Amino acid sequence: MQGKLPMSYILREKGLTLAEVLLAAAIISVGVLAIIGLFPTALQNVRYGGHMSQASSLAQEMIEMIRTQPFTLVSSYNNIDTRLPAPPTLTGVPLAHFTRWKNDIAPVPPAGALPQGWGTVTVGAVPGGPPDLLQVTIIVGWRESGNQTIRIVTYVARYG
Repeated sequence: MQGKLPMSYILREKGLTLAEVLLAAAIISVGVLAIIGLFPTALQNVRYGGHMSQASSLAQEMIEMIRTQPFTLVSSYNNIDTRLPAPPTLTGVPLAHFTRWKNDIAPVPPAGALPQGWGTVTVGAVPGGPPDLLQVTIIVGWRESGNQTIRIVTYVARYG
């Protein structure tokens, strides 16, 4: 019976050897480090998704404000840019909408706002379309790993 251990010796051995413990610790460490390495990327993706959602909401806010106006006033929203002062031709309710939107995009203090956020509105006739139909393009942008933008195009028609 050379090379074989007696059964009584095998049954008495309890616990793990130092080599087994070190190997298990190394395997667990590699796994934990891999998972920890995912956190910065996940956080960046969550932040980007939140900014994209916020920009979409801000664009929708301006669309809704424009849609509450009579068709004759929709063109007065053309070429507004929150990075610039309000155009002198912008008066009344459209001016109030511009001011509110500008404050929503880049509030003071900027806590919770889009980083370096801005917005533009362009209103124009639809090429080849009827005169009672206007195309409204809203762009909301911000700085995050470069310039990011979201563009929403909608149409406003005269009715009645």
